[in-house]
Amino acid sequence: MRRRDTMGIILTSEDRIPPITDIRANSALPIAGRYRIIDFVLSNMANAGITNIGVATETNYSSLMDHIKSGKPWDLDRKNWGLNVLPPNLEKMTYGTIKGNIDMLAGISDFIHRSGQTYVILSLGNSIYNIDFAEAVEHHVQNQADITVLYHDMKGAEETELSRFTLLELGEDNRVLDMEVQPYYPKSTAASMDVYILEKALLESIVDECSARGDRDFVKDALIKKMGGMRIFALEHKGYTDKIDSLKSYYKNSMGFLDADMRKDLFNPERPIYTKTKDQSPTKYGAEAEVENSFISDGCTIEGTVINCILSRGVKIAKGAVVKNSIIMQDSVIEEGVDLDHVVFDKEVYITKGRKLIGQDSYPLAISKGTKI
Repeated sequence: MRRRDTMGIILTSEDRIPPITDIRANSALPIAGRYRIIDFVLSNMANAGITNIGVATETNYSSLMDHIKSGKPWDLDRKNWGLNVLPPNLEKMTYGTIKGNIDMLAGISDFIHRSGQTYVILSLGNSIYNIDFAEAVEHHVQNQADITVLYHDMKGAEETELSRFTLLELGEDNRVLDMEVQPYYPKSTAASMDVYILEKALLESIVDECSARGDRDFVKDALIKKMGGMRIFALEHKGYTDKIDSLKSYYKNSMGFLDADMRKDLFNPERPIYTKTKDQSPTKYGAEAEVENSFISDGCTIEGTVINCILSRGVKIAKGAVVKNSIIMQDSVIEEGVDLDHVVFDKEVYITKGRKLIGQDSYPLAISKGTKI
């Protein structure tokens, strides 16, 4: 099923993960070697036949714009609609600054108003999942809901993990009775995926009313305050999903791609995940290279040892270097005799001979772009 009657809006996340988001939006973070976080929600929308998608940005959006450009990898380079990167229009905001996602939506109100679709999928761009959005919209329509919230049941999760999410209290037929944003003492395991389906006219009304009252948050000021006056329902996603809002969650989810079950779920061949392509030569392996359980992108040169790692394009690992349990981004260089374990390197990091850097699984050591050690 293809949803020509639905548009997509992706809000780049306000979460900051220093130092790896110092130069880019959270949504533009590399993951699984050759992908970016935004590729997942963008591909899900494209696979559902949605041909009008707006990406609302806040700051540090040059990297994101360079990645998605015209939208060609997602078949969104079109004369009509297609993919639109939307820097904020401060004149449209109540206070001229961004203090919440209502401000971001107000800043792109002209784009929303001009769009001819009936329904909207509104999503934050900081989560990874593979879901049939066309089926989700159909469920929303058949259920005659005002708003449908996608969620994932996190039974068995620790309280500290649940407290990262907006949690839903569900009643009969999965109607949302209450919502709590990152509660310290969680009362539910139904975690919102920050994906909402609603009519475009309702979204415009919510944004206009919240802006007029100085309200800034879509969930706290629009959904929770209006809970009794709207039919808000939840739709469960049973596949893998998580949001990336900290260095710990970024490391955990990135390394998770080494697990075959997680890859099978997220890289469903029926709903492919697309990304920007680069024409690079295959990876070269030296005579003494040892590689085990790792994701290696094109254009790398490996002469040392790589175990349980994610390597982006163009990474160089010299002879005698040992890299374990680490994420090494594009064009980084690891010289001879270097020992790395549980590190996250941004692009173009250069580690000279004999250095040793060790992080922990719960606290990986992150190095910013262009650093030389």
